[in-house]
Amino acid sequence: MLKNEIIKRYFFKFLLLVLISIISSGYGIYILSFINDKILMLNSADLGILVAFMVLILGYFIVIMGAKFITSKIGNGIIYELRTRLMIRVLGSDVIKVANIGKGKILASLSKDISSVTNGFMRLSDNFQSGLFILFSLFYFLYLSKVLGIFVICWFAIIAVVVKICTKNTYKYFKSSRANEDKLYNSYEMGLQAHKELSINQNRLKFYLDNFFKDAAFQRQSVTKAEIFHSMGTNFLNDMLLGGIGIVMFLTLGLGVSDFKTATTISFAILFLRTPFMMFIGSLPSIMIAYISLKKISDLDLKEFDKISLIRDLKPLKWDKITLRNISFSYENKEILKGLNLEIKKGETIFLIGENGSGKSTLFMILCGILRPSSGEILVDNKPLNSSNLVNFQNSISVVFSDFYLFSEILKSSDEELEFWLEKLKLENKVSIENHENFKEFSSINLSTGQKKRLALITALLDGRDFLMLDEWAADQDPEFRAYFYDEILGILKSHGVSVFAISHDDRYFSAADRIYEMIDGKLKIVKQ
Repeated sequence: MLKNEIIKRYFFKFLLLVLISIISSGYGIYILSFINDKILMLNSADLGILVAFMVLILGYFIVIMGAKFITSKIGNGIIYELRTRLMIRVLGSDVIKVANIGKGKILASLSKDISSVTNGFMRLSDNFQSGLFILFSLFYFLYLSKVLGIFVICWFAIIAVVVKICTKNTYKYFKSSRANEDKLYNSYEMGLQAHKELSINQNRLKFYLDNFFKDAAFQRQSVTKAEIFHSMGTNFLNDMLLGGIGIVMFLTLGLGVSDFKTATTISFAILFLRTPFMMFIGSLPSIMIAYISLKKISDLDLKEFDKISLIRDLKPLKWDKITLRNISFSYENKEILKGLNLEIKKGETIFLIGENGSGKSTLFMILCGILRPSSGEILVDNKPLNSSNLVNFQNSISVVFSDFYLFSEILKSSDEELEFWLEKLKLENKVSIENHENFKEFSSINLSTGQKKRLALITALLDGRDFLMLDEWAADQDPEFRAYFYDEILGILKSHGVSVFAISHDDRYFSAADRIYEMIDGKLKIVKQ
């Protein structure tokens, strides 16, 4: 489990935090002892005792700030690793696993959960230091007066029982609130992505809003109940501490169970303990939310961090022929691809056609190494493609997916090459380039869908790789540019020695392909050879 892994990895740092907490708590008790033994025993003004007390207070401030500094440094270091490791686990997991988890859950963990764990860890040190100080104070009370000490312990026990009940309910409602947040994040994502569809379909909009308001109302109710129980515990604690002081003085002055000096010291200490107690109780919701968030992160079925290689070979794998032999792929007990055979030679342009759901995109994802076949093998120049050379093979591929992401950064290119492709794809007057120290950047990507696809193609081509894969790339282009792409751009790519594998339904331009395959119910059929 993730929390056990964190404890194991950072055991000595946690040990250091415990040691710091013990020192700061012990220092606080020593100050109380100094007040009891020195200041309350004064019969006349003693400047030396006052100076010594002020030095102790200054020292206590330094110890507390030192503890906060070390806690902050260690805590933020742990959170940094948690955040970066989680992102690497997301990037290192396969596409199907990420899709099954859902973007909403992952975004909630990367944003809300990481922030909650950060806040909870920072409050954990407050909680631990306050708890230790309270514990040390109870032992000090017993040392001063057994009767008053036992009373204060019993009084604190009553407080603890009631606060525990409140805390348990606080945790319950915060937990249900966090579970509901995944639904809200999915609703946010849907609202943003389906904004146009919802704006013109009132029935769909009503259905969306009914569910959104229902989840939002549940969130409001859960958080409200959690805050009420937390407030109840906090206020009960505050009132009971003040009540405890009154009873201590009554037991002393009314029943004579102790002397006035001791009662005064314990009363001062209880007043002093109000802040640690409030910090202790006040930190519990943050710690509980952090625990829930940590469990949420742990429950994400992502690839384990230790199984992900962070050292990637950037060298491309040069090839002359790619062979797919008896490739099959199944998902959730459904056979999608059935014993496919395909050969791609360097410099060829191949089109793949087929009905929706026939398996085209699955083959596309297998060919670019994102999905692994259930059976069969991929050979590159008669050598099996496996984990030892997959990254090198992918370094020779540029891909524009149908649901592409448009990167604004240009990582490598010459000015001449960039200007060439901007002109060829008719974007030279649509975007401008900003120069940075290590990269260039498109100054604006506020374009039509078709133009964005052209820009995505440019960023792919500027990588300088010799195998280009396109998934329905021309579907969003206007008729004039679509014809220009098939008649001119593909010819330029062929002259540059770039192999092209494209999913396409533009039968008017099938003459641009060297070979055409059709996917029919998970099987390949040659259409043009």
